[in-house]
Amino acid sequence: MNTTKSWVALLDEDEEDYVFWQHGFVSWATHLDVRWFGSPHSFLSAASLSQSKPSALLLDGVVPRQEDLHWLSTLLLHPSCEQACIIMLSEEFDALKHAAYLRLGATDHLLKPSNLEELRVAILRVSDHIATRAGK
Repeated sequence: MNTTKSWVALLDEDEEDYVFWQHGFVSWATHLDVRWFGSPHSFLSAASLSQSKPSALLLDGVVPRQEDLHWLSTLLLHPSCEQACIIMLSEEFDALKHAAYLRLGATDHLLKPSNLEELRVAILRVSDHIATRAGK
């Protein structure tokens, strides 16, 4: 494994989602690794100990809906996430939540992909956000 490769943290309780996203990164963004965390707590613990920091975080289904803004705020302020794109994922689009996420500081808010074409589009969008943030 290339330890200098940029990586994306997927915060999602569902391991099957991780396998799906991993397929997407292997297929359409080979310059990025994806790492799975089942909770924000597990991510923060691992990120605090890691020498490398994530280029992006994908938050999906790891927090109760009432706490998503709290966790977004927490992650935005965490030293491990200072340079990361934070992207919220949702099963359905909610204009009020979308506006709140972006106003608070999320890089983007995407619908959770449900097929390979949607996954490809999402992976390329995440990759574009990372490239833009890095100034490439």
